[in-house]
Amino acid sequence: MLVQLSGVPGSGKSTLARSVAEATGLVVVDTDVLKSSIIESGVSVAAAGRVTYAAALALAGDVLEQGRGVLLDSPCRYHELLDSGRQVAHANGVRYAFIELWVQDWSLVLARLDARSPRLSQVASATAPVPGTEWEFGTAEETLATWQTQLVRPERDWLRLDAESAADENLSAALRYLEPHQ
Repeated sequence: MLVQLSGVPGSGKSTLARSVAEATGLVVVDTDVLKSSIIESGVSVAAAGRVTYAAALALAGDVLEQGRGVLLDSPCRYHELLDSGRQVAHANGVRYAFIELWVQDWSLVLARLDARSPRLSQVASATAPVPGTEWEFGTAEETLATWQTQLVRPERDWLRLDAESAADENLSAALRYLEPHQ
């Protein structure tokens, strides 16, 4: 199985990804880990995105070929990423699933951003964007809200979770959704 997990920074993707992986044995491919290492190697923040997604999908395909399921932890703002995830799943003969974390209360997400220790590629805090960049739409809240409207998802058979729900509630809902796919 290949699961794409989507949502804006601070919505709880990585927390959910690790919990789902622990419960199911799926391997997490975290684009922030890949993108941060790519940036650390000297690639600009602007150029690192495309390279990151290509590497993440290639890695996901390799893990699937090894007979393991994959959970791709990444915001999904581009149809190309959505389509590529489905193609990788199809090419490996596995089921495709999609889970999105949706934010309504931006104060909660901004507080999460302030509380975490970000990787180089991640939003640094509620007041500081990714190092070397500016807030794309003026402020943190405006940028995150706009990014959320840009998220793409399949036309059917996907799950939206409330980012403000307790982590264990979202885990239970995700596992119920994924159960028929395993």
